Amino acid sequence: MTDDELLAMLGEAVAEEAAVSDRRRAAARAAFTWRSVDAELAELLHDSALDAGAAIRSSGATEPRTLSFGHTGLTLEVEVDGDALLGQVIGGSASDAPATVVLERPDADPASVVADVGGFFRIDGVGTGAVRFVVQQAGWSLTTPWVTL
Repeated sequence: MTDDELLAMLGEAVAEEAAVSDRRRAAARAAFTWRSVDAELAELLHDSALDAGAAIRSSGATEPRTLSFGHTGLTLEVEVDGDALLGQVIGGSASDAPATVVLERPDADPASVVADVGGFFRIDGVGTGAVRFVVQQAGWSLTTPWVTL
């Protein structure tokens, strides 16, 4: 291959750049954002169901289950007692905007509540099964891993 042929091929390759549609560029940018997906997921810090002896019960009464998720200065504390879920968003945005907590299920519509100024919230009728939480506040969001209640 001569230098002229190589330059012609390179010229064609550069010219193809202009042929990339805006839609494909947007898709490429969206795919690129997945590189930081782990930085946006909360980590399960504590699950009372995993404590030593949690499966052993001395009476017929069951203790409420507590879960704690954390990520970069934000903690989501959750207590599940029967069908009621109580929780608190601690930390997060310095904004005065309230946090919205969304309980997602793979087989049902999401349940959404707004936390009060102290970050407290309650969701009734939770039931059992796989769930995850999405906390949204002032333009940012945080997603927990799936857990089974």
